[in-house]
Amino acid sequence: MGVFVKLVEDRPPKEYAERGVADISYTDTTDGDSEVVYEYDVLPGGALRILQVARGEAPVVHAVYAADLWFRVEGQWHGSTE
Repeated sequence: MGVFVKLVEDRPPKEYAERGVADISYTDTTDGDSEVVYEYDVLPGGALRILQVARGEAPVVHAVYAADLWFRVEGQWHGSTE
């Protein structure tokens, strides 16, 4: 499934100012016996964390977006049993 992040229109930092990167997708991958899925969670302050989860391994923080940088996220919430 992966995770899709929609960034706000008026956003810092400079590298996110282009419209072309307003939508960011993290796509799950399967390569033979190796499977990596992306999940997300939101910290109490509103920061969005994208977690990379490999089968049999502990989750690794892949990216973090400040609370005022993103406004919508879709995908698998970390901790969900679905």
